[in-house]
Amino acid sequence: MTLLPYWDSNVDMEIASWFPLRMDYEPVSVNAHHSRLLSDIAAFSLRMNSEFFCLTSLQSGYVGTLLRDSMIDPGRLNRIELGFTMLFGYSTSMESLLSSLLDDESDVEAGVSFCCLWDRDIMLESFKAIVLVSSNPLFDEDEFLSRLAALLEKNSVPSQANLPFFAEKFGYRRFFIPYETDNLVHLEISRLLYEMEFEETRKWVGPSPEVAFPPFFGINLTV
Repeated sequence: MTLLPYWDSNVDMEIASWFPLRMDYEPVSVNAHHSRLLSDIAAFSLRMNSEFFCLTSLQSGYVGTLLRDSMIDPGRLNRIELGFTMLFGYSTSMESLLSSLLDDESDVEAGVSFCCLWDRDIMLESFKAIVLVSSNPLFDEDEFLSRLAALLEKNSVPSQANLPFFAEKFGYRRFFIPYETDNLVHLEISRLLYEMEFEETRKWVGPSPEVAFPPFFGINLTV
């Protein structure tokens, strides 16, 4: 049982063919191309047995570890996102922290989903992730990211304090271990069974464990 609900859709991301998926020597410092704050969040996330993957928004554009090609070449993507999305690798400690952070945050929602990484038509990896979203185009992400970084620093696991340093010095090897709740077939069966329930039954068993992903709008730029 998770503290956060499941989103009702998965996240598909296309990454650059040269992205160092299995062995990464810049899982933290690459985010400094955007800001020191984002680099700090990446470091603290590793200490929470998680990983900061990416952020997309009207203010920041496309940034993060998975989207390093967009930070190196900002003009590569001719699209502006009007919402806010942030993606982290799943861990129970990160889920607990984000759940507490959002208790007093009305503009941001969080949920668990599965993220599929693609290189054109080839799926490279699928893993469990925590997705933060806000459909408010005027969302103040600077204030939110500062609060997030402070909370991560306060709650990061002391025994993992040196992990960001060693990840940068010797390389960060990524491999995704499935959780017992990661069976997509079982989740789909549960969803279908819930949809077949009568309204009176739902009053007793409670609401659906899934929530609808907020609508997002973007603008494609033409040259």
